[in-house]
Amino acid sequence: YAPRLTREDLVRLAKKHINDGADRIDLGCEPAVRWSNMEDSIKTLRELGVALSIDTFDAWEAETAAKAGVSLVLSVNSSNREQAVDWGIEVVVVPELNGDYLASLEQTAEFLTRKGVPFRLDPILEPIGCGFAKSLERYLRTRDAFPEASMLMGIGNLTELTDVDS
Repeated sequence: YAPRLTREDLVRLAKKHINDGADRIDLGCEPAVRWSNMEDSIKTLRELGVALSIDTFDAWEAETAAKAGVSLVLSVNSSNREQAVDWGIEVVVVPELNGDYLASLEQTAEFLTRKGVPFRLDPILEPIGCGFAKSLERYLRTRDAFPEASMLMGIGNLTELTDVDS
Protein backbone atom coordinates (compact mmCIF):
# COMPACT_ATOMS: atom_id res chain seq x y z
CA TYR A 1 0.00 0.00 0.00
CA ALA A 2 2.62 2.53 -1.09
CA PRO A 3 0.03 5.29 -1.66
CA ARG A 4 -0.76 5.28 2.07
CA LEU A 5 2.84 6.07 3.00
CA THR A 6 4.53 9.44 3.16
CA ARG A 7 7.50 9.95 0.87
CA GLU A 8 9.75 9.87 3.95
CA ASP A 9 8.34 6.50 5.03
CA LEU A 10 8.73 5.11 1.51
CA VAL A 11 12.38 6.18 1.44
CA ARG A 12 13.01 4.74 4.91
CA LEU A 13 11.46 1.39 3.95
CA ALA A 14 13.25 1.31 0.60
CA LYS A 15 16.62 1.96 2.28
CA LYS A 16 15.92 -0.84 4.76
CA HIS A 17 15.10 -3.27 1.94
CA ILE A 18 18.18 -2.20 -0.04
CA ASN A 19 20.36 -2.73 3.05
CA ASP A 20 18.75 -6.17 3.40
CA GLY A 21 19.82 -7.02 -0.16
CA ALA A 22 16.87 -6.01 -2.36
CA ASP A 23 17.73 -5.22 -5.96
CA ARG A 24 14.16 -4.20 -6.83
CA ILE A 25 11.45 -2.50 -4.78
CA ASP A 26 7.86 -3.32 -5.71
CA LEU A 27 5.40 -0.52 -5.05
CA GLY A 28 2.01 -1.98 -4.23
CA CYS A 29 -0.99 0.16 -5.11
CA GLU A 30 -4.54 0.16 -3.81
CA PRO A 31 -7.38 -1.14 -5.97
CA ALA A 32 -9.84 1.60 -6.95
CA VAL A 33 -7.70 4.38 -5.39
CA ARG A 34 -5.25 6.27 -7.60
CA TRP A 35 -1.86 7.25 -6.19
CA SER A 36 -1.90 11.01 -6.57
CA ASN A 37 1.76 11.84 -5.76
CA MET A 38 3.20 8.77 -7.46
CA GLU A 39 5.61 10.55 -9.82
CA ASP A 40 7.42 12.46 -7.08
CA SER A 41 7.67 9.37 -4.89
CA ILE A 42 9.06 7.24 -7.73
CA LYS A 43 11.59 9.88 -8.76
CA THR A 44 12.76 10.14 -5.14
CA LEU A 45 13.12 6.37 -4.85
CA ARG A 46 14.96 6.15 -8.20
CA GLU A 47 17.63 8.42 -6.72
CA LEU A 48 18.48 5.54 -4.37
CA GLY A 49 19.70 3.61 -7.41
CA VAL A 50 17.39 0.61 -7.06
CA ALA A 51 15.09 -0.76 -9.73
CA LEU A 52 11.38 -0.24 -9.13
CA SER A 53 8.25 -2.09 -10.13
CA ILE A 54 4.63 -1.17 -9.61
CA ASP A 55 1.87 -3.58 -8.67
CA THR A 56 -1.37 -2.32 -10.22
CA PHE A 57 -3.95 -3.23 -12.81
CA ASP A 58 -4.80 0.46 -13.28
CA ALA A 59 -3.51 1.47 -16.73
CA TRP A 60 -3.15 5.14 -15.74
CA GLU A 61 -1.02 4.24 -12.70
CA ALA A 62 1.12 1.87 -14.77
CA GLU A 63 1.70 4.43 -17.52
CA THR A 64 2.45 7.21 -15.02
CA ALA A 65 4.85 4.96 -13.13
CA ALA A 66 6.61 3.90 -16.34
CA LYS A 67 7.14 7.53 -17.32
CA ALA A 68 8.49 8.25 -13.82
CA GLY A 69 11.06 5.44 -14.00
CA VAL A 70 9.72 2.05 -12.94
CA SER A 71 11.00 -0.80 -15.09
CA LEU A 72 8.38 -3.50 -14.48
CA VAL A 73 4.57 -3.56 -14.16
CA LEU A 74 2.75 -6.21 -12.18
CA SER A 75 0.21 -7.18 -13.43
CA VAL A 76 -1.19 -7.45 -16.95
CA ASN A 77 -4.11 -9.50 -18.23
CA SER A 78 -6.94 -8.88 -20.69
CA SER A 79 -8.09 -5.87 -18.67
CA ASN A 80 -5.01 -3.76 -19.45
CA ARG A 81 -2.88 -5.54 -22.04
CA GLU A 82 -3.78 -3.17 -24.87
CA GLN A 83 -2.55 -0.19 -22.83
CA ALA A 84 0.64 -2.07 -21.89
CA VAL A 85 1.79 -1.73 -25.49
CA ASP A 86 2.40 1.98 -24.86
CA TRP A 87 4.27 1.75 -21.54
CA GLY A 88 7.63 0.80 -23.05
CA ILE A 89 8.66 -1.51 -20.20
CA GLU A 90 8.50 -5.16 -19.20
CA VAL A 91 5.28 -6.47 -17.67
CA VAL A 92 4.19 -9.50 -15.67
CA VAL A 93 1.38 -11.51 -17.26
CA VAL A 94 -1.13 -13.06 -14.88
CA PRO A 95 -4.17 -15.23 -15.62
CA GLU A 96 -7.78 -14.14 -15.30
CA LEU A 97 -9.37 -14.88 -11.96
CA ASN A 98 -12.18 -16.91 -13.49
CA GLY A 99 -12.21 -19.35 -16.35
CA ASP A 100 -9.28 -21.27 -17.77
CA TYR A 101 -6.15 -19.88 -16.14
CA LEU A 102 -3.73 -21.23 -18.72
CA ALA A 103 -5.80 -20.18 -21.73
CA SER A 104 -6.09 -16.59 -20.46
CA LEU A 105 -2.37 -16.49 -19.66
CA GLU A 106 -1.57 -17.76 -23.16
CA GLN A 107 -3.92 -15.24 -24.83
CA THR A 108 -2.30 -12.27 -23.10
CA ALA A 109 1.23 -13.61 -23.68
CA GLU A 110 0.50 -14.14 -27.38
CA PHE A 111 -0.98 -10.63 -27.69
CA LEU A 112 2.08 -9.06 -26.04
CA THR A 113 4.45 -11.15 -28.16
CA ARG A 114 2.77 -9.88 -31.34
CA LYS A 115 3.10 -6.31 -30.07
CA GLY A 116 6.74 -6.69 -29.01
CA VAL A 117 6.14 -6.11 -25.29
CA PRO A 118 8.65 -7.92 -23.05
CA PHE A 119 7.02 -9.96 -20.30
CA ARG A 120 7.37 -12.54 -17.56
CA LEU A 121 4.67 -15.08 -16.81
CA ASP A 122 3.18 -15.50 -13.34
CA PRO A 123 0.52 -18.22 -13.08
CA ILE A 124 -0.07 -17.09 -9.45
CA LEU A 125 1.05 -19.14 -6.47
CA GLU A 126 -1.85 -19.70 -4.07
CA PRO A 127 -1.58 -20.09 -0.28
CA ILE A 128 -1.48 -23.55 1.28
CA GLY A 129 -5.04 -24.72 1.83
CA CYS A 130 -6.41 -22.37 -0.83
CA GLY A 131 -5.35 -24.03 -4.07
CA PHE A 132 -1.59 -24.34 -3.56
CA ALA A 133 -1.24 -27.74 -5.29
CA LYS A 134 -3.32 -26.65 -8.29
CA SER A 135 -1.25 -23.49 -8.58
CA LEU A 136 1.94 -25.56 -8.75
CA GLU A 137 0.31 -27.52 -11.56
CA ARG A 138 -0.33 -24.20 -13.36
CA TYR A 139 3.38 -23.40 -13.13
CA LEU A 140 4.26 -26.78 -14.66
CA ARG A 141 1.68 -26.36 -17.44
CA THR A 142 2.89 -22.83 -18.10
CA ARG A 143 6.50 -23.98 -18.37
CA ASP A 144 5.43 -26.71 -20.81
CA ALA A 145 3.49 -24.20 -22.92
CA PHE A 146 6.26 -21.55 -22.80
CA PRO A 147 9.56 -23.40 -22.34
CA GLU A 148 11.70 -20.33 -23.07
CA ALA A 149 9.63 -17.65 -21.32
CA SER A 150 10.80 -15.81 -18.23
CA MET A 151 8.64 -16.62 -15.24
CA LEU A 152 7.95 -15.02 -11.89
CA MET A 153 6.85 -16.82 -8.76
CA GLY A 154 5.58 -14.35 -6.20
CA ILE A 155 5.85 -16.12 -2.88
CA GLY A 156 3.99 -13.45 -0.91
CA ASN A 157 0.82 -15.53 -0.95
CA LEU A 158 2.74 -18.29 0.82
CA THR A 159 4.71 -16.16 3.26
CA GLU A 160 1.97 -13.69 4.09
CA LEU A 161 -1.28 -15.62 3.69
CA THR A 162 -0.43 -19.09 5.01
CA ASP A 163 -1.05 -19.61 8.69
CA VAL A 164 1.69 -21.65 10.33
CA ASP A 165 2.27 -23.06 13.77
CA SER A 166 5.42 -21.64 15.31
